[in-house]
Amino acid sequence: MKEQQKAIDALNAKNTKFRIFKGTEVDILGDGSLDWSDAILASFDYVVASVHSKFNMTEAEATKRVIKAISNKYVTMLGHPTGRLLLQRDGYPVNMTEVIKAAGDNGTIIEINAHPMRLDLDWRLVRFAKERGVKISINPDAHATAGLADVSYGVGIARKGWLAKKDVVNAYDLKHVAQFLNKS
Repeated sequence: MKEQQKAIDALNAKNTKFRIFKGTEVDILGDGSLDWSDAILASFDYVVASVHSKFNMTEAEATKRVIKAISNKYVTMLGHPTGRLLLQRDGYPVNMTEVIKAAGDNGTIIEINAHPMRLDLDWRLVRFAKERGVKISINPDAHATAGLADVSYGVGIARKGWLAKKDVVNAYDLKHVAQFLNKS
């Protein structure tokens, strides 16, 4: 990780046409803590926190878990917020209204996961997030370059939720993304 971050810093120092942000996705553990220490998380420009296990909690437990994670000062974004996989798995029982309120209180971005098997965040919750001032990021969940085209599905959800360019962090220009991440 340290070698990769040094390589990113070197590339950014050489190039003024684009910038590579140092980011990571971390697991939200069962108690809401994260699988990397704050000291490691502090070295990144952004941190996406996501649930990847223990889907059988009660709604109260799952909600408390997610809210604790997004309250960490190094967490920038909540990834695939309900954990659903369409036609395969329901989302975990989390109270997204409370999570969205906590995201607003903490300045945490919430992802629209645009992968066609997720389409996770429901457009009605997107609209509620907008009303609460929560910024959204539309991400393809791509594990190969071909998956980058899935962003279009997320744009459809964002439009249905009445988002404008100012509501979607990855629609900002470079200067504004950098400013936003420096505030997070």
